[in-house]
Amino acid sequence: MTFFTNGFVTLKTPEGFDAIPNKGDFVELALVNSSMPMNIKFSISPTVMGLPDIKNLMEKQLKSNPEIDVQISDFLAINEDIYYMLVSSINTDEIQIRRNEFMFVKDNNLYSYEFTYPYADAELDDFYLNIIRSMEIKKAKYILTDDGYKINED
Repeated sequence: MTFFTNGFVTLKTPEGFDAIPNKGDFVELALVNSSMPMNIKFSISPTVMGLPDIKNLMEKQLKSNPEIDVQISDFLAINEDIYYMLVSSINTDEIQIRRNEFMFVKDNNLYSYEFTYPYADAELDDFYLNIIRSMEIKKAKYILTDDGYKINED
């Protein structure tokens, strides 16, 4: 088993996945497994919003896109924490993608997992939940300030 750490969080990374360059300002880890095929993205971003507000915002944004079908948008207990879970499918003439997103807020930091693959598979539930369950937060990465946010250097 391999671990990812950035000094703020540690989590298990699955075997058979290769790291790819981060795409996005707050992306901490991006992995791909072309044999499954599956992509995993883990992000940390500063936030002033709680999970109910994030849920409402996500649902509003997704309803405006007719190519995205929301299957599940609900809260879920993982370990002893409450996560917002959003399961959606993107269907076009060219592609069919399933996306499972899990979001958790602690100390004004939004921890977000995104698992993307081309089909629905119940056997993958334990696979990605085990990755989420392995997360250990050492300290908040971002601290909110009057001017926005800064990286926690304590």
